[in-house]
Amino acid sequence: MFFFIMVFLKMFSPYCLYNVNKSMKVKMFINIHCMKIRKKSTVLTDEIKDSTTQITYDNQFTILENSMTPLCHMPYDKQMIQKQYWTNTISKELRSRLHNAKTPIRLPKVLSISPAPQINEYRSKDEFNFRPGIDGNPKTLGFFIGDHSKRNIYCVPGTKLVNMKQSHKHIAQIFEIFVRKSKLPVSYDHLDGGFWRGIIVRSNLKGDIMAIVVANPRGYTNEIMLNEQCRFNDFLKNSNINIQSLYFHPSLHTRSTKDSTYILIDGDKYIYENLSGFNFRISPDSFFQINTLAAEVLYDELFKLLNPPKTSTLLDLCSGTGAISIIGSQRVQSCIGIESVAQAVNDAKETAKINNIHNCDFIEGNVEIILKHVLNELSMANDLCSVLNPGRAGVHTRVINAIRKNKLVNNLAYISCKADSPSTIKNFMDLIKDNKHSDPFSLEVIKPVDMFPHTNHCELIFLFKR
Repeated sequence: MFFFIMVFLKMFSPYCLYNVNKSMKVKMFINIHCMKIRKKSTVLTDEIKDSTTQITYDNQFTILENSMTPLCHMPYDKQMIQKQYWTNTISKELRSRLHNAKTPIRLPKVLSISPAPQINEYRSKDEFNFRPGIDGNPKTLGFFIGDHSKRNIYCVPGTKLVNMKQSHKHIAQIFEIFVRKSKLPVSYDHLDGGFWRGIIVRSNLKGDIMAIVVANPRGYTNEIMLNEQCRFNDFLKNSNINIQSLYFHPSLHTRSTKDSTYILIDGDKYIYENLSGFNFRISPDSFFQINTLAAEVLYDELFKLLNPPKTSTLLDLCSGTGAISIIGSQRVQSCIGIESVAQAVNDAKETAKINNIHNCDFIEGNVEIILKHVLNELSMANDLCSVLNPGRAGVHTRVINAIRKNKLVNNLAYISCKADSPSTIKNFMDLIKDNKHSDPFSLEVIKPVDMFPHTNHCELIFLFKR
């Protein structure tokens, strides 16, 4: 049997996955077929998850597990093979779209996936919210399963999710106990008259914890809110829970906005994380990679691919707390970061000071609005190396157009955790397609880095060259 498989692979080697050693071909071939089987089983699992009549007290944790960590029972090397295969499908999807657009096609080189150094309890931030549990208790804290269309949603605690830290789960349990004793109702919607909405828990590799209690202040006086804040702080101390930074976050909207308020109840204003040898300041609403050790791998691979000249300026778009600029500061002449969240910009500036970095500047604003002005200011630069690290929705077309029209930008790295989303694919196509207004980029390399073990998600670095 082994002989016939080897003959088959030799005959059809052009169709094998890219960048796979010959010694791995048999293993890859077998596992691809295994994945087809697993894909079918995943569909069945989703059917169970969405069928509200089948959600029970006994299977609720399994259904949540299948939803949030669907690969957790798969050996990690098999997870890597599956994500490598997915990366190749992205490459083929782009080729197909370019072919349909009658644009010259050159398939990018797909590199092998880099595994995460830590695969369990790696999440540095988790958000827990209230909904009724399977037992009917309206003050159940966790994550949601069920069918929205049938208005049949259950909340399940995250106690059995392997990618979450035990400290995060424990704080969520303590908060649930406290809220169940509270006379104030929970809030599922910002107009329902409830008060308690949930809790966000952040932590660093040392174990320092920041907890942010989220509440709906609509209809509640400052006196009531202050009293509840103090009561919860006392409850934590009586429970011997050590929290480095405790915040109260009153939010009138379903999601936090740029003008959201964070009130320090007790402890330090910030926690700090060491990433690639630099000390980063983290605020309650700042973006920071969810898997710190894997982020080190991601940024190391990024700069290997980008390989910017020492005389270049690094343009860091959607810069968050400035990780790419800070880490890249020693490789280039200067760095410019653009970020829409004011507190993240403040954190980036403070992090630069803490680490004695003087060639980084961070600008607050929406990239699509201020990028053109920034590029005009950099017209005398020797070279611009750009990094785009947007959210899942990608970036506005104006950002892509501004980059394409600037002749100093010849190297661009695009980092995406949702590379198959329509908006991200559109960004890629807008960079690659021919048009009469600007020279296109070509997609040279795709590099996958596993930031999210046990899930279907993976960070991809796309290297574009003019």
